[in-house]
Amino acid sequence: MEMEIDPIILAAFGPPPEGIDLHARQETAIIVVALVSTAFATVALGLRIWARNFQRFGMMADDYLMIVALVFTIGTLVITIMGAKAGAGAHLWALHPQDVANIFRLLYSYTFIYAGSVSFTKLSILLFYRRLFERGSTWFHIRLAFAAFFTSGYLISIWGVAAGLCQPTEFFWTQFIGATDGKCIDINASFLSLTALNLVADLLVLLVPIPEILALQMTTKKKIGVCAVMLLGGLVCVVSAVRIWAFYRFTVETDITWVQADVFLLSSVEPAFGIVSACLPSLRPLYRRMRDKITGKESHTTTTGTWYANSKASRIGNSYVRFGDESSRSVERDDIALTSIGKGPTANKPIPQNIILVRSEITQSSNQTPTSRRDSLDSY
Repeated sequence: MEMEIDPIILAAFGPPPEGIDLHARQETAIIVVALVSTAFATVALGLRIWARNFQRFGMMADDYLMIVALVFTIGTLVITIMGAKAGAGAHLWALHPQDVANIFRLLYSYTFIYAGSVSFTKLSILLFYRRLFERGSTWFHIRLAFAAFFTSGYLISIWGVAAGLCQPTEFFWTQFIGATDGKCIDINASFLSLTALNLVADLLVLLVPIPEILALQMTTKKKIGVCAVMLLGGLVCVVSAVRIWAFYRFTVETDITWVQADVFLLSSVEPAFGIVSACLPSLRPLYRRMRDKITGKESHTTTTGTWYANSKASRIGNSYVRFGDESSRSVERDDIALTSIGKGPTANKPIPQNIILVRSEITQSSNQTPTSRRDSLDSY
């Protein structure tokens, strides 16, 4: 049965290309993928919080900020579902002008919520880095501060630009039904520029900890393993790059509502992937516990240089740090132990509680003179 095309759509966009099925819709695929990805993010964050309680560390600033990011990510899911039901993912000529206006109203709201979801995820990751590398180099803290400044600037910029895209604001969506007069800045260029800046922010956050990890004295195998965990965020960069391509298609295609399926979907999947990759390093203790239950073994590490949560710190010489007493030694360690022990002028600085320190093993000769030093990531 041939579908009747609204005359306003025909006048504004011309006839549809030959051979397309105007009855085709991507609604189900969009909703299913968005639901699954957000479910993974929710489960990952739930496991992260469970790991915190399991370790008796308690919630930290990066955990709370990740909860805020998840709230925004759930917001992107809601708008994705609403957009799919409104007609995003359907061919333009199968819709009425009011449908197109409704989709663009949702797209406008999406801009604010998406920016919050990805930005708060990045800021949470940066706080995580700061906690792990609290005693890191000055250059590390400069990189960290710059990444935080860039991420915050992106969030403020995209909110500011979105607020001023059109005058009046509602002209962003009412232009399709001719209900109001107004004008807009170059919407396509604005969206593409801000999407590219988001990818730059992703890369900055991804690269911040790598030099610090490579500087640790550990085996190449462990360095590669830790870098691999941190570089899981590279998946987010891939999704972000694909999203740029989706926005480019949106700027050049006539069938704007059909290609909006990818825009809506990727804007929901990307922040969900970000949360999952950010939570994975915190789930190592749960993995060890599950492994021990399966194998019937229990982990009770008592070697010198082991550290524990919620306990008083003591220093043995300049290289060994122990947290806790005998009764606390069954507590799993947090995340991946990455923070170097201070040397030189800062070596006698009090050690903060609830941080992770690298275990240093000293091999000594018979006259008690240290002959070698090795840092290890015992919890990786």
